[in-house]
Order: sequence, then structure tokens, then C-alpha cells
Amino acid sequence: MLELDGMDADSLIAMLKASFTLDNFTAMIDISDKLMGMIAVIHATAPKGFEGQRLKRSIVYYFGFSLCAKGIALQKLGDYKNARQCIEKYSDLSWVQLEDEESLAEIEYYKSTARANTFVLDLLEGKEEVLPEYVKFLKMGAREELTAGLLNILDSALRYNYQVDWALEELQSDVEKPDDTSPAVDVRYYIEYIHLLSIYWFIRGKSAIAINLTLENIILSGKLFDRAGFRKAIAFYELVRAKANISQLQEYHAIMRNILEGEFNDENVEKEAFIIDNRIAD
Repeated sequence: MLELDGMDADSLIAMLKASFTLDNFTAMIDISDKLMGMIAVIHATAPKGFEGQRLKRSIVYYFGFSLCAKGIALQKLGDYKNARQCIEKYSDLSWVQLEDEESLAEIEYYKSTARANTFVLDLLEGKEEVLPEYVKFLKMGAREELTAGLLNILDSALRYNYQVDWALEELQSDVEKPDDTSPAVDVRYYIEYIHLLSIYWFIRGKSAIAINLTLENIILSGKLFDRAGFRKAIAFYELVRAKANISQLQEYHAIMRNILEGEFNDENVEKEAFIIDNRIAD
């Protein structure tokens, strides 16, 4: 049981973000409910004096964030019915009745987010017919949302076994590859996207493309310290190794050799540092 008493709204927001990163969706629901209750009390008792409550942002942001986070957690846990109820609640936050620029911007943001997450739920339920509209929505939206959108499309295609080549062709060129300066969530999304893309192409009989993508993912996930992505890429490669050509087998061998050599060199550095420390102590 989480101990949430005494925490302010922004601390709860930080906890929600951390729980999402750790895939702790049950905790997200508890924290979202706590945040929602806190903000509802503030709204009811001080609708015009939010500054006195030490909120860093518009109260609309906190209503929207709590409902959106809970909806995502419910979606991840497979409770699509209650996830839709959350989406419906934050799709129109105008009832908060604030007219300042920040609040109006938050109302529009969560309206758009609700539309996006409705598409996601539709796809997760196998409603392939919404895909053209979702692709159009992604092309008109923020570029940073594109990778997550492609993840949703591939997830649905793999679950329900339908072809999305045309959607990939329309969207892939705008995907940004992360580097060591990218936020962890962007790294995670991109590597998971490439993982699902590898599986998709393998199932569609394009094993050479799938294995090349997997080899790239092994290198990138190792470089950017995405352990979950690295394990998945290695596991998938081993699963499809029989389809690899000579060049791909050699590349995989070279990658593994470089990893082992790196581990060996790191161990030597640690041993040398330990010896130096002992000499200092003497």
C-alpha cells in the first residue's frame, strides 16, 4: 500500500511519471485517485484562489493529468471499459470554468489527447476501420507523438493479424531516432517500435529486413542502456536465427564479441582502480 498522505499535487504528478516508467500500473491508479481527490477539494473550496494552494500549473492540468494517467493504467491492465470512462471525463474539461490562456490551452490539449487515446483503444479492440483516420490524426499532430502512434498501430496489427504496410510507409519517414541525449521514454518507445516492426516484417515473410532491424536494435539498445529492449532484441534474434544469412550471422557474432570485449575491459579497469585504492590506503 502506497503512503501518499502529506504529498502535494506536484509530488503526486512526479510519482505518476515514475510509476509509468516502471510499468507499475496498479500504483498509477492509486496515485491518480489521490491526486483527483485533492484537486477536486481545491476546486470546490477555492475555485478562484488556486495560487494560495501552491499549484505550479493551472488546475485544469491536474484534473486532466490524473484522469489521463488513470486511463492509460487501466488500458495497460486490459480494462478498456473503465479506460474509456476516464477518456470521456477529460475529453471536455470546460466545466472547470477557467478562461485564462493556460487553462484554455490545457482544455484543448486534453481534448486532443482524448481523441488520440480513443483511437488507441479502438485499435486495441481490433477496430481496423479507424486506422485511416488515426494515420491522418498522427500526421497532423506533434512529431514526438509519432513513435508511440506507430507502436499502437503495430501492436494492433500483430494482435489481429492485418496488414499495415501502407500506414508504415506514410509515417515512418518522420520518426526521429534517439541518441544518448534523448529522454528515457523516447528511447524506450523507439526501441520497442523497432522490436515490433521486426516481428511484423518477419511474420509477413520479410525475414532479411526483420533480422537487420533486430541487429540494429541490439546495437542501439546496448548503446543507450535500454536493458529491456536489449533482452527482447537478443531473444528475438535467437528465435529467428535459422533464417539469418551468412552476413547477418557474422554481424551478430561481431556484436557479441564487442560486448564481451567491452565487459572484459571494464573488469580490468575496476581491478586496476581497486589496486590503486589499496595502495593509497597503505
